[in-house]
Amino acid sequence: MHDYFNHVRSHPGWWAQVHMDPASSWDDNPWRDDPDALSPSFDPEAADVLFLGGMDWLQYPVDHHDKPVINLVQHVRHADPDEPLFQFLDRRAIRICVSEPVAHAIQRTGRVRGPVVVIDAALNLPPVALPAHRSGVFIDAIKRPSLGRRIADLLSPHCDVLLSDRRLPRSEYLGAMVSAEVVLTLPHDTEGFYLPALEAMSFGCAVVVGDCVGNRAYLRPGVNALVADDAASYATAARTLLADPDLRTRLEQAARQTANAFGLERERKAFHRVLDAVDELWSNA
Repeated sequence: MHDYFNHVRSHPGWWAQVHMDPASSWDDNPWRDDPDALSPSFDPEAADVLFLGGMDWLQYPVDHHDKPVINLVQHVRHADPDEPLFQFLDRRAIRICVSEPVAHAIQRTGRVRGPVVVIDAALNLPPVALPAHRSGVFIDAIKRPSLGRRIADLLSPHCDVLLSDRRLPRSEYLGAMVSAEVVLTLPHDTEGFYLPALEAMSFGCAVVVGDCVGNRAYLRPGVNALVADDAASYATAARTLLADPDLRTRLEQAARQTANAFGLERERKAFHRVLDAVDELWSNA
């Protein structure tokens, strides 16, 4: 969301403000040092266009739904009738999906009202110093901590393992990732895109990741990463990479090339085209 906020601000014809729910956390909030960005209240009537994501729809009643709405759709679970997000698909909106699988999922429901635009999610990484030497295995288990612990138990007798099963400060997380020889990333089975694996690829890491629907936008099994689906296969893939430097090198080179195609400027230009055509898109919604 913060990237899209900045995309709006970078457009010469637009300005953006964000309203924070009183319960919002400020610990890692990207808007905490930008007071001019904050709107003291949620006032749809003051806006030319609304940008909504997730459960934001609850703050915008159906009977006031006359302003152009851009809705960021980040997950295939929007198409799951058992998920609360499903109820909003028939709201009129210009929907931006973070991957083709997300767009296909919501369109298959037959409920979507308004145009659907695919803008693949982009990387926005701070400068990170790459170490002279990498070692061990880093496991990103923030979304699946129990699976991460099982993998760590299997690998610990054979190599150094750093398990991340809780959220870390961004700089600490990325520093741990780039210091590892092998990075295991554990998405939920139905992610909308899943950036951590692509982030690891951008740093030239040897990556193991599970197929999660959304990452098919960039994942090429055996070419830019290895794929695993349970603790045993993750551990086996990690040990294979540790023992085969030629395979690691091939994956790392392909991974960097893949990540280079998902730059922030590409996302910005695509969204600016949406802003330039917002009136036409809304008239067709």
